[in-house]
Amino acid sequence: MTENSNAATDTDLVFPLGEATDPAQLDAEADMLDAARARPFLLRIPTYLKLGGPGFMGAAATLGAGTLTSAMLSGAEFGYKMLWVSWLAIGSGVFMMAAMARMTTHGRFPIIQKQRERFGPFLSLFLTAFIAMFMVGVAFNFGQVALGTHLMEEAAHVVGLSFPQEINWILYAAVTAWISLSYGRGGTGVRFVENFMKYSLLFMILCFTACLLVVGVDWGAAARGFFIPWLPSGQLGIDLFIAASAAAIGVADWVFFQYAGLIKGWGKRHEGLARVDIGMGFALPFMLVYIVVVCVFAATLFGTGETPETATQLSAALAPLLGETVAQLAFLIGFLAVPITSSVALGLISAIGLHEALGWKPDVRSWRWKLAVLAPQIGLFGAFMPSPLWLIIIIAAFLSLTNNIVGWTFYLMANDRKVLGESRIKSRVWNLGILVQVTLLNSVAIIWVFNRLELWG
Repeated sequence: MTENSNAATDTDLVFPLGEATDPAQLDAEADMLDAARARPFLLRIPTYLKLGGPGFMGAAATLGAGTLTSAMLSGAEFGYKMLWVSWLAIGSGVFMMAAMARMTTHGRFPIIQKQRERFGPFLSLFLTAFIAMFMVGVAFNFGQVALGTHLMEEAAHVVGLSFPQEINWILYAAVTAWISLSYGRGGTGVRFVENFMKYSLLFMILCFTACLLVVGVDWGAAARGFFIPWLPSGQLGIDLFIAASAAAIGVADWVFFQYAGLIKGWGKRHEGLARVDIGMGFALPFMLVYIVVVCVFAATLFGTGETPETATQLSAALAPLLGETVAQLAFLIGFLAVPITSSVALGLISAIGLHEALGWKPDVRSWRWKLAVLAPQIGLFGAFMPSPLWLIIIIAAFLSLTNNIVGWTFYLMANDRKVLGESRIKSRVWNLGILVQVTLLNSVAIIWVFNRLELWG
């Protein structure tokens, strides 16, 4: 028996959340996939959407306050010119996500545990599990709570009610904590959270698109901004590039997708589904939401001389420009889905990271799992403070360096015969895509340092 097959056998022992999925159900899903492959691609889509999930979870985690803040500021300050950042960020990211799919479906091992075997505890337990997973889950939730509670206050104000942040954070925390704690409680709990993420992403897209139809769009300028790379000199332009490019390509996204696939019980027959889930569940929703939000703010605030500095100020500036009460509510409620889904995902990311860092068995019924899921709820203090862009930028720049180091270990593992056997990556194009991504991550950190030293522009 090979080392790789031993890892597959041990999966249920080292990551018991995988027991949540009935093996008979997995066989039935694999049969559905085989039947779908015999049909034309467009007719396969309903099956893929039904069976997918981890990709949507990743998109919901990525589309948080930081991503949307950078999108809004990009549109308000530079119009459509930086739309190209969306495909750069997500396009390079899918190669590493595909590597995660391979290590899930063929390796069947929790990647942090395998990383520890190959590279030791500092890289795996500290940089990956504790810093890039647990600390990211806790730190990033401050921005989600600040934005979400503000949007709840504004939505109530539009319909003539008073529901201030100092009070509504209780409802925000209760809803996001309840959904996060539902994950892993049997197959039903997993499907509930995955479906919540799917429908929330769809709701975001519909609401933001409705707002775009109200304000209009310059299609020629949008096309140029999407296909022609352009980067402004100066601190704000570089900061927005850092925030947008680093938001979609982090360790937390990679690892969360890999573990979510293990929780679903994906095997070799599910690799095709995993790849489609990356494209349709992760990449496409991210690009659609990012592009539509940039276009909405390009059409309304670009050229007005008004550039608010936070997501709270941006949403407050845009809402009156939408005119009708219904349009304002559509924007505010659609926008509210962004921090809520991110807070839910950050709770799960936090729990997985802390359990792996400390070597705890991830039992969803244990008090340790529940406390780890609830750890990001310390972000409730975000309801009493602004969510400045500079904090998001500093965290993104620091994480880009961490992501680069961890990314190299994942690249080596994906190409290692001792890790994946004959299933290791052999495609030069695939490897090149991963190398481009980890190089981009390091470049982001370097650019940020040069910009702060005023050596750029």
